[in-house]
Amino acid sequence: MMKILFIYRHPSMGFSIGKVFRPIEEEMKKYAEVDSIYMPTSQYSLNSIWQNIKTTRKAINSKKYDIVHITGTEHYLIPFLLGEKVVVTVHDLGHYFDIHGLKKILFWIMQIFSLKFAKAITCISNFTVQELKKTISIKNNKISVIFNEVDKNFSFKEKEFNKDYPVILHIGTRPHKNLSRTIKALNGIKCKLRIIGEITNKELDLLQKYKTDYSFASNLSDNDLLKEYQNADIINFPSCHEGFGMPIIEGQAVGRIVVTSNIEPMISVANNGAAICDPYNIESIRNTYIRVINDFQYRNDIILKGIDNVKKYSIETVAKQYFELYKTL
Repeated sequence: MMKILFIYRHPSMGFSIGKVFRPIEEEMKKYAEVDSIYMPTSQYSLNSIWQNIKTTRKAINSKKYDIVHITGTEHYLIPFLLGEKVVVTVHDLGHYFDIHGLKKILFWIMQIFSLKFAKAITCISNFTVQELKKTISIKNNKISVIFNEVDKNFSFKEKEFNKDYPVILHIGTRPHKNLSRTIKALNGIKCKLRIIGEITNKELDLLQKYKTDYSFASNLSDNDLLKEYQNADIINFPSCHEGFGMPIIEGQAVGRIVVTSNIEPMISVANNGAAICDPYNIESIRNTYIRVINDFQYRNDIILKGIDNVKKYSIETVAKQYFELYKTL
């Protein structure tokens, strides 16, 4: 039986990657013997990096693995794993394009150049592939696209759409999640804006200025987040930049109308199963809300397309794609 080791970043760096790969790890146990380790530190000092390298080498020396899969961000480990069949998943290179000077150089060496030593690279969207190719030359046959899967708990939950006062669920409050434009676009539209994430003072000022009916929550459990989706009428995701865009398929899976951006990768992930707007144009976002709220046929058609689209993101499909890749190495 094939032996696979999954490597995860330190939990303090966020749970999103673990949320994606833990179900894959469990599903993979149908096909292989699976182990996993978390990095002991999240820091990027020389001592911290060395601690992570030692932890990884100790795990690999303890058992002969057929595949070592770095699930995200710790790409600098790859050159220290020569002789192993290393698969690495690249989620998003957005941070690389936002930094400058020495930080950019160090990021390129540790996180991008290191990829040349991997046996195979998977990206979570075609958009991430294109971003990667802008930063380094890597043979096409080394890169493949395997989408993220949708959590099995996200399944269809019937709810009558509240046309008179819809609940609009906005996921994430980092700047690229576009909350400020959302607030402005909703000016005068009767609705409840439910925000998941921490709100800045600037955003709070905007909410008060436009007299927005809102509430917010953060640090939710997976089950509580699922309930937020189920209680919403509209899933709002007009993001300006993503590696993938998980809220799109989570909203589709629950059977809600999703509003998202007309740029990659969101438009490909949605696959005609979302209402599309220009994330940089407040009037475009506003008009999309108005049509979604008022046009029953338009809204229902998109919901049905979303429900159909989400089938290709099942955990069974995604885990099988990874396993088939492993067998080719």
